[in-house]
Amino acid sequence: MEERHIHIISFDIPFPANYGGVIDVFYKVKELYNKGVKVHLHCFQYGRDEADILELFCEEVNYYPRKTGILYNLSSTPYIILSRICGKLINKLSKDSYPILCEGMHTCGLLLSPALENRKLIYRSSNIEHHYYRGLAKNEKNLLKRFYYNKEADKLEKWEHNLSKASLFLTVSKEEQKYYKKSFPNNRVENIYSFFQQDEFNLSEENDNKYILFHGKLSVQENIITAIRIIKEISSNSKFNFIIAGMDPDRSIIENAKKLNNVEVISNPDNAEMEKLIAEAHINLLLTDQATGLKLKLLNSISQGKHCLVNDEMLVGTGLNDCVEIANSNSEITAEINRLMQINFTEENYKTRKALIPKEFDNTYKAERLISLIFD
Repeated sequence: MEERHIHIISFDIPFPANYGGVIDVFYKVKELYNKGVKVHLHCFQYGRDEADILELFCEEVNYYPRKTGILYNLSSTPYIILSRICGKLINKLSKDSYPILCEGMHTCGLLLSPALENRKLIYRSSNIEHHYYRGLAKNEKNLLKRFYYNKEADKLEKWEHNLSKASLFLTVSKEEQKYYKKSFPNNRVENIYSFFQQDEFNLSEENDNKYILFHGKLSVQENIITAIRIIKEISSNSKFNFIIAGMDPDRSIIENAKKLNNVEVISNPDNAEMEKLIAEAHINLLLTDQATGLKLKLLNSISQGKHCLVNDEMLVGTGLNDCVEIANSNSEITAEINRLMQINFTEENYKTRKALIPKEFDNTYKAERLISLIFD
């Protein structure tokens, strides 16, 4: 069989695989490697160290500095794109004819390069970006940040037509797929759900130290708002223990948690610790007010956790409603917590849930479909 090679352009270094977008990239690379695909990985670097583990799954790993600073905000090109346009990367890609997979709109500046106009270019969406940024602006109290988010949303919406240069769109949810099919009727738009850690489930023993877990990237505005809502409006009226865990928790989360005896904040847990927290939580509480993209923590919690309690926005475009418990208002969430904390989660519960997960979420299925779409 002829060797299959692909360039994957990652907006960030995808290890540690500890937040949404990079989880999808890391486990995608790993699964493609398992299928014999030769991955040439290109990572933009800002604030993360080079990761030797990536060498195990890739033919080569290349790093490029992301251009940051206020000057890059003055262009009509969105900052998240302009700061990742790199001549060195274009030159590297020009030396062969392998397909190029752009992870996120962030890396799509290369779609406009004349040197790549005859290449197979694939756009992997992670959000409808201008919707996402308008959501950030709506929830932002700082006026300067709100202005930035709204301005970036305007730029992203105007720039979006350039995505038509991609020969294939790969979305992460059915809602995204509908949007891009309508916006780009002449482009092929397929849905492949995000890749994630899919190790065998090991049910942890029940004990007296039951807790409810909320986890995520805690410097992101939507997670800050949700964490503070949980602290002020849910845990404050509960007798149960809550853990809020994730990367770089905002000071407001820490300060509010200090006021309650039943809330603990765990800052920057490593992968092993986060996996343990998810597995041992009696309830993984997953709330969001932004129905954008696919929340990787939902897949991780369903795959590795016990009871999963979510709101409607968390499920949009996923088809996973039967795998979770659903509540929306604070009173509904509190009532469900009180009910679920009295119910042990058994191996039989997990088997029942696993049987309800559509095959489209299986990493092996996704990898085979991805390979078929790109190479066949």
